[in-house]
Amino acid sequence: MKFDLVFEGGGAKGMVFVGACEEFFNRGHNFDRLLGTSAGAITATLLAAGYQPQEMRDVLTETKNGASVFSTFMGPPNEFSDEELREGALQRLLEGIDFTHVWDWAESLIDSQIVKALAVNETARHAVALIERGGWFGADAFVTWLGEKLDSGSKENTPRQFSSHTMSEFFDATKVELSLVASDTTDGRLLVINRHTAPDCPVINAVRMSMSIPMVWDEVIWDESWGKYREMDISGHAIVDGGILSNFPIELFVSDRLDTTNLMGPKQDNHIIGMLIDESLHVDQVCGSIVEVNIELSELATVQRLKRLVNTMTSAHDKMIIGEYEDLVVRLPAKGYGTTEFDMPDMRREALVAAGQTAMAEYLDRLETESEESANCFGATGISAADRVASKILAI
Repeated sequence: MKFDLVFEGGGAKGMVFVGACEEFFNRGHNFDRLLGTSAGAITATLLAAGYQPQEMRDVLTETKNGASVFSTFMGPPNEFSDEELREGALQRLLEGIDFTHVWDWAESLIDSQIVKALAVNETARHAVALIERGGWFGADAFVTWLGEKLDSGSKENTPRQFSSHTMSEFFDATKVELSLVASDTTDGRLLVINRHTAPDCPVINAVRMSMSIPMVWDEVIWDESWGKYREMDISGHAIVDGGILSNFPIELFVSDRLDTTNLMGPKQDNHIIGMLIDESLHVDQVCGSIVEVNIELSELATVQRLKRLVNTMTSAHDKMIIGEYEDLVVRLPAKGYGTTEFDMPDMRREALVAAGQTAMAEYLDRLETESEESANCFGATGISAADRVASKILAI
């Protein structure tokens, strides 16, 4: 059976998707359209590129210099250009502090030297990056890794060579309708990036924008070479994690409103499965105990505050749509796992993957015992709810 699949965002907790997908494919099912936010965008893109369950498991066990390759995703910020520092917020801040008995030219020189010294200091440059780019870490290692994944192995006996593809070219090569959700903080607008809305946007950059958790990774500035978004020039706009506006946009597959189908293409009759990371459900640990890891050392207190705010903003939307479409949602356990816990031990990671596999198995067991009508019932009330939510988030 073919399904349209929706993947929620969740950072490192998204490793649970590997177990869920493994069970999904082992049951003989396949997918048609894919939709993902943040970590879900990464999973959806790898699936679109033809990654099979064993390949995805292999990805989880990759190491670099003896540590999980995922731990490198939270890397040092890129070097700052003289122009970036000269025109940056930190320089302007220091210039606003006026010492009346110091010559202006001398004060300006001192300000510049202070900014440069902070920018090259191994520790302080993170703070400079947070101020100037909106994120504590750089994501170059992630971009490099994703490019390697999109160019390694093969899809249907044809070598993968997708790293340089635009969204349109990626569809032509894979025949998979892939949509990735991001947030335009310049316009305060939800972006659904696919071959219809942004055909010239590179796939790697689309994923990079979708996974850019604010204050963790630096924001992405839309480049003019990426073309327009829905005929709008958004060059220079700052783009971040899609989860800020819609972390679980299942309604985009359900609604048949014109403004939704203009984004997603014509509404399909496929069954839909939404993979929701449920932080209220325990993960059975291999060691027989639950380890509560709610705040990692690598997560700044400011990031935690922002995360709570984002969760609050999106919870009403998520609860409304999940309530209407409970039959379409598989809840994947992730309690006690951190959003940026990329360097989790092998046993802990395997427990999370196994939990995803078990949850998907239980969901499919229920689905197989129900009729098609009861499992995917799009009654008038449900469609109306999807239309309302879709209309709301697309109008932001």
